[in-house]
Amino acid sequence: MRVSLALALLLTACDGEAALADPAGARAEGPGDTPRAADYRSPRVQQAMESASDVVQTRGFSALGEPWRGFLVDQAADVREQPMRAGTCYLVLGAGSSALRELNLRVFDSDGGEVVQDAMDGASAALRFCPSQSGTYFVAVRAAAGSGLFEVRIFRGPTGLEVRMDDLFRDGAAEASREGR
Repeated sequence: MRVSLALALLLTACDGEAALADPAGARAEGPGDTPRAADYRSPRVQQAMESASDVVQTRGFSALGEPWRGFLVDQAADVREQPMRAGTCYLVLGAGSSALRELNLRVFDSDGGEVVQDAMDGASAALRFCPSQSGTYFVAVRAAAGSGLFEVRIFRGPTGLEVRMDDLFRDGAAEASREGR
């Protein structure tokens, strides 16, 4: 009974909020106030992705949804669900900060079988996938070496458009992805 009364008084004194204070008297931020990894940006990662995106769009592909950003520690992965249609090709582009030395992209089918992976080395990754069946696929980004910020963008376009993956991060895009952040 005493514990319940003390808790009720404490909550009333805090205006109904359970507040935590640091030793200096500042209130701790709530979980909604904490920045997420996806809120952080690397100008060089963005520059690499913008350059590669421009190349892809001039070749007939259009952006599908919003960029996917985050932070990966060494050997960690992040996965996103992506509906894909037969008769359409998809390009998945990824770039990581300089501390993320090897970034890998893979696509898995709904049964968990890997259907395609990127063949690039370094902090940039790109793959092309033209599914034979419509359905839900899973795009995975993995930090194979190092840790850091990443950004992934997905594009869709018609079949028959050839895109050389090694050209996407050339010129300014590739250098920005490999240089220090």
